[in-house]
Amino acid sequence: MQISGEMMRDLAKVLVVVGLSVLFTAIIALSTSTNQEKSDVITLPQPHTDGGMSVEKALRERRSVRSFTNDPVTLEEVSQLCWAAQGVTDEKGHRTSPSAMASYPLEVYVLAANVTGLPAGVYHYSPQGHNLTMVSEGNRIPDLFNSSTGGKEDWRKNAPAVFIVTGVFERINKIPGEDLSRFVHVEAGTASENLLLEVVSLGLGATYTAGFDANMTREFLALASGETPIAVLPVGHKAEAA
Repeated sequence: MQISGEMMRDLAKVLVVVGLSVLFTAIIALSTSTNQEKSDVITLPQPHTDGGMSVEKALRERRSVRSFTNDPVTLEEVSQLCWAAQGVTDEKGHRTSPSAMASYPLEVYVLAANVTGLPAGVYHYSPQGHNLTMVSEGNRIPDLFNSSTGGKEDWRKNAPAVFIVTGVFERINKIPGEDLSRFVHVEAGTASENLLLEVVSLGLGATYTAGFDANMTREFLALASGETPIAVLPVGHKAEAA
């Protein structure tokens, strides 16, 4: 069968329309994917680096707080606490907490339950971008702290936010024949103390806890092999003593 010139033109028009339709669909899909990736990254407010409470006063007033009100913490407070633990402080990449050989083996995660301006979920903090990346949606705090002792529920399940410090040991074990893993625990302590002093400066309450389900924590944080949870710090507004 011979195809006339008019039929060829009609066929070409159809192919153009189909091609444009496919291209348009691909652009929409790419745009949706890109927007989804962007929505999973939350840029934190810039931290304050002056003013506030003196170090001496924060040291004097620091206490272990294990009872919180129902009031939310704010995204600004989360920003300040993340920065206090592992924030970048200069163009060379130095951080608020010291690190042996500048290896920076620590990571910081936030479990958000009741944070103004932040959907409930599990987040990973990036010091370089001072932002949070969502790991998973939903409040996981009650699931992580679902045990009871002596008939009492775990007090941490009522925290509006929980900060978790993890260690990636391979970053520091770079000297053949030497196990420097202990340095990671030391650094987790210094980062946690930074966060605890910032908590006091913000008028909040918190304490360092080391009793937690390590396997469930790894699962909730989606940790890679070799990354270990070390410190769990619930944060909230202090409840008045009974």
